Amino acid sequence: MNRLLSRSLITVFALFVLFCVPSIASADGIPWVLTGVTFDDGGTASGSFVYDAVTNMYSAINITTTAGATLAGATYTSLSDIAGSSSTGFLFGPNNSSDLTGASFLMWLFDAPLTNSGGIVQVSLPPPSDSIEGLCTNSDCSGFTTRTVTGGGVVGTGVVPEPSTFSLMGMGLVALLAGAAIRKLLLA
Repeated sequence: MNRLLSRSLITVFALFVLFCVPSIASADGIPWVLTGVTFDDGGTASGSFVYDAVTNMYSAINITTTAGATLAGATYTSLSDIAGSSSTGFLFGPNNSSDLTGASFLMWLFDAPLTNSGGIVQVSLPPPSDSIEGLCTNSDCSGFTTRTVTGGGVVGTGVVPEPSTFSLMGMGLVALLAGAAIRKLLLA
C-alpha cells in the first residue's frame, strides 16, 4: 500500500512540475511611451514605440516632435536602415536613398537598456549629447542641422504572463490525481 501511495505522490508531483510551473510569455515586445522629452530649442517630443528585447526589434513607431527655434518638427513611423539600433538606442527616420536632402532623423541613446520587463529609462543627455533630432541639408546627409535632447525618457509597461489553457487543464488534472491519492490514503 505504501508503494502505491509513493508512486501516486511522485506522479502528482511530476505532473505539478510539468503543468503548473509558469511558462515564459511569448511577448512581441512591450510599448514604450515618451515622457517629458524636451529639446534645447524649445521643441518637444511625444508618442510611443514597441521594443522587443528578445528579438532586438522596434515596431509600431509613432513619435512626433514639435517646432522649436532650430527645427520645424517631424513625425517618425519607421526605423532607419542607415545605422543599427539596439536596446540602448535607435535611429528613426530616413532610409538609404539617392537623395536625403530635407529628411529628418531622431537618434537617441538611453542611460540603461530597454527590456521586456518595462520600467522608466532616461534619454542620455549632454555633455556630450548622444540624443538628437536632425535634418539632412544635402543628398548624402553629411551636412545636417541638429537640436539636442535636454530632458525626458521612456516608460514601458512590462509583460505579465497569463496562464495558458494547457497549464490550467494541467492544474485541474493534478488536483484530481492529488484528490485520488488522498482518498486512497484515507481508505487504507
